[in-house]
Amino acid sequence: MRPHIAMLADFDTTKRPRPHRMISALKDIAQMFVIAREASQENGARCFSFPAPESNAQTRTKEQNARIHFLCEQGDFAPLIYTKNRATIPKMLESLPRLNLIIVEDLALLPFACDYKEKYPCKILVDLREFYPLEYEDKQWLEGLGRFFTHLCKHYLPKADCCLCVSTPIIDRYAKDFGITSILYYSLPPYHSLTPSAISTPIKLIYHGLISEERGSTNLLELAKELGEGYEIYCQVLSNNSNFLAQFIAQAAPIPNCHILPPVSLEEIIPSCNDFDIGIISLQDTSFNNKNAMPNKLFEYIQSRLCVVATPLDSIREFFRHYEVGITSSDFSASSLAQAVRSLSPAQIMAYKIRSHSHAQELSLESNAKKARQIVRDLLK
Repeated sequence: MRPHIAMLADFDTTKRPRPHRMISALKDIAQMFVIAREASQENGARCFSFPAPESNAQTRTKEQNARIHFLCEQGDFAPLIYTKNRATIPKMLESLPRLNLIIVEDLALLPFACDYKEKYPCKILVDLREFYPLEYEDKQWLEGLGRFFTHLCKHYLPKADCCLCVSTPIIDRYAKDFGITSILYYSLPPYHSLTPSAISTPIKLIYHGLISEERGSTNLLELAKELGEGYEIYCQVLSNNSNFLAQFIAQAAPIPNCHILPPVSLEEIIPSCNDFDIGIISLQDTSFNNKNAMPNKLFEYIQSRLCVVATPLDSIREFFRHYEVGITSSDFSASSLAQAVRSLSPAQIMAYKIRSHSHAQELSLESNAKKARQIVRDLLK
């Protein structure tokens, strides 16, 4: 009999690569259920949806932010966990066949899995996509929601049976601060039967994914200006901040070699990028999580058979030493990133594209699925 596995997520899993691919990896060995905020239907899983909160970080009033800060100062975290919009989660969990495993994709939902485990013995797997206590590093956040996430890590993470994590330095930080052992697990995309495209004239760069002020995303606009004639940069962007996105698009308009592309579905990202030459990662080292990130786009660029040029994030530099699919700039400035791009001849770009091609099978969901299934089997022994 196949095990019953539920995934808890505080977002639509069809729009987030990591949980979406985990479902794909496990759907053939388990009966999958997804309980997610504003859930869409996932192939191979029964999905249940709970509503979004009435406000978020962009729309909360000063009074609402003050209340959150007060609760965190007082150590009264229950109102931040058991919010009105999540009230249906326990009922949804109770309605399912007895679960063997709950996969938690957002740390704030871990208490619901722990509550279920107290009533019905099961295993809990937590996917730690970042070091949550340092999601933001400004003083106000650290003294507010930073305390909340620290509480979740101290009180609830030890109750999990297994944790996955995105990079070795973040694994080490969880071990140092909370005594939590994690397994390194990359977010690898499905294999696509593609070949490297011929080098374009002018050379075509692509950036796809989220942009924000915290990520230093305006660096992309400066990069386009620095590169100038002979290079075209295409930005396939979306943002959690509508004002920032609007400003970014407006600032891009007068730059002749900078083009805005509409976002595409997860399934379309890789084939739509195959026609480009270089995939850009412009993330800044402005926080612990940024510095040690392994962005989804890195693996998507490789699957698209691109040469990758990235800012010198520690985790990516180490990855490039092993896989040699691209280069990093000397520092985090747009001028340094442009210099790195210009240092590559068309022949060198093609050589990196061919190396991406050689690693595409290894760095794919099909390869990753074996690891995910073994982790689950070991948990459920």
